[in-house]
Parts: sequence; C-alpha cells; structure tokens
Amino acid sequence: MKKIQSYFSQIAQKTEPYQWEEVLLDNSLRFDTNTLPYPPENLPKFFESMAKNCPINEYADPTYRDLKKLIVKYEKVNDSMITITNSGDEAIDILAKSFLDPGDKFVITPPTYEMFTIQCKLNRGIPKEIPLIGKKFEVNAQKIIYESRNNKTKIIFLVNPNNPTTTVIPLKTIEKVVKEANTIVVVDEAYREFYGKTAVPLLQKYENLVILRSLSKFAAIAGARIGYLLANESSSQKFDAIRFPMGVSFLSYKLAEYVLKNDTVWMKKQIEMIKKERQNLTKELENLGFKVIPSQANFLLVNMGEKAKEIVQKLKERKIIIRDRSNKPYLAGFVRITVRSPKENKILIITRRALPMKREAN
Repeated sequence: MKKIQSYFSQIAQKTEPYQWEEVLLDNSLRFDTNTLPYPPENLPKFFESMAKNCPINEYADPTYRDLKKLIVKYEKVNDSMITITNSGDEAIDILAKSFLDPGDKFVITPPTYEMFTIQCKLNRGIPKEIPLIGKKFEVNAQKIIYESRNNKTKIIFLVNPNNPTTTVIPLKTIEKVVKEANTIVVVDEAYREFYGKTAVPLLQKYENLVILRSLSKFAAIAGARIGYLLANESSSQKFDAIRFPMGVSFLSYKLAEYVLKNDTVWMKKQIEMIKKERQNLTKELENLGFKVIPSQANFLLVNMGEKAKEIVQKLKERKIIIRDRSNKPYLAGFVRITVRSPKENKILIITRRALPMKREAN
C-alpha cells in the first residue's frame, strides 16, 4: 500500500504550517501575537444577551446584514462594498481564488505578513518578492509598478502599517501604485487604528483597489476571527460568491456587532493607551541598549543583535513570550514585541534587566 504522502498534491507536499512561538509554560505573558491586553468592556453583557436569545441550532443571516450596517458607519462606505470573512486570513484566500490562475504571480514586499505567500501559493500563485528598502523599510514603488506590467502579475500586496516592520507607506505612494499598476492592489490595514490614516477614500477613485481589514486588533476580538474586505461593488459580489456561505459563526459575528455598537468609545481608549505605551516601551528598550524601529502599530520591531535568540529563550523560561524573527530574511537579530498594558510592559522590562546573560568573547 502507498504511503499517505504519495497522495498529497504537489503544493500540499511543499506547504509548511504557519509558525507560532512555542509556549513552554501555562499563564505565559504573550508579547508575540499582536493582540490587545483587554477584551471588550461590555463582553459580560454580550454573553448575558446570548443566554437569553441564542438560536445556535439554526443558520442565521447569511448576508451579515446588521454587521455590514455597523461597518458602513465605521468605514464610511456603501454596504455593497463589504464582504464579511472568517478572519483576515480567509480574506486573503478569497482574494487568491478571485484573481489568481495557476502560474499567475503575486507581489509581496518582504519582510511582511507570511500568510500572503502561504494562501496564494496554495491557490497556485507564484510569489514575486520586491523587498523593502533600507533601514526605514520603505516600499520600492517604481519597481512594484514595473512588475505590475508583466501580464502574469495579478495582485500586489501592501501592508500599512506593515507587519513585522511597524513602518508605514505614505498614502500618496499607495495612490501612485494603485493608479499606475496594471493589477489588483490589496492594502492590508489590519493595524490602521494605531496609525490613524487609511486608503479607504481611494476606493471611490480606483476599481483595482481592495482594502483588507480585521477586527482582531482594534476591536480586541482576535479569538472571534472576524475580517472583511472593502472593494467596488463588482469585486465584492464576486468575493461573496467565492467565500464560504455562513463561513462566520453566529457567535462571532454577533460579538462583532455588539462591539461595534456598544464598545467604540472603549476601543478608542484602549488604542490611545497602546499608543502611549508604545512610546514608553520604546524608550525603555532603547535604555537597555536596543535599536527600536519607529512604530505606527501596536508592536515593536527590536534589533537585539547576536543575543536575540538567547534573550528570547531566557524570557520564555520566565513565562514571557516574544516573537523571534532573527532567523528570517532581512531581519537578522530582530525580535517583534507586542505593546501590552502598562503593568505587563513593566514586567517585560524588569525581567529583561534581571536576565543573566552570557559574557561576550574577548
């Protein structure tokens, strides 16, 4: 009998799972996932409401009409421009299925979010890397536009702010790429609220623009897995045709509705707290002698040099998890650290100061 591996498709044989940091101990402080420190303020009231009316035995509204109405208000777009997805990652899969035929290319700007490559390769796309430039991790707009003229190039992925570099793309640069590119341009704005600027108004001018959004970060409901795409009506209709019908659970989209209806003031307060803590944590890490890339997200990219892996491991042993990026292309010596609550950030700094480190060789 054949071994099971022989039945896998060629792409499945080559695909590796997305890598998370290993958690050695329970109750670890997670500085590796870019999630927010506090869940929505009115979460207990949400569960009370679900206890009174939760038809979980039925399929609910497949159009997510009420959630779309709230997103219309939040994003200032028409409801015909919204596609609800099971996380931003499913949104990437929908984009790949919508625009890529086998052998088509997609442009990424490493270092960037790895799920673009994973999902697009699973959909038979071929990555074209146009790396970020220099110490400020800037996009090479002219090279991206040039690559878009290749008739096999179908999608350009831009991330603003970018994960993991924390850096941003000026909106005039985004518009230049969208205007001059001969492809679909996807702008991932998962971390937009920590930056404060958006390309959403450009949707009224350009049909080849798609905005990717997630409630995981700004709404503090990462575990609910709710994302959405913003695009012109024609594209949105196609996305709705491709997405799984009822692919988002009843509890998840009802929670998203509840948060957008009842917790927007609380959301803004937590975001402002994170921005303040971002400054404080940056200073503390710099005082420890590390180089921190100026951040417009809710996380920091920190150059810890040759000691990066040792520091990551020693913190892990003390129940503190940071994201080791030091073995990735373009990121030698770097780690990524989520900005959390004042108390949690203080624990991180105090623990780092107390770490026994190996002496440098003479």
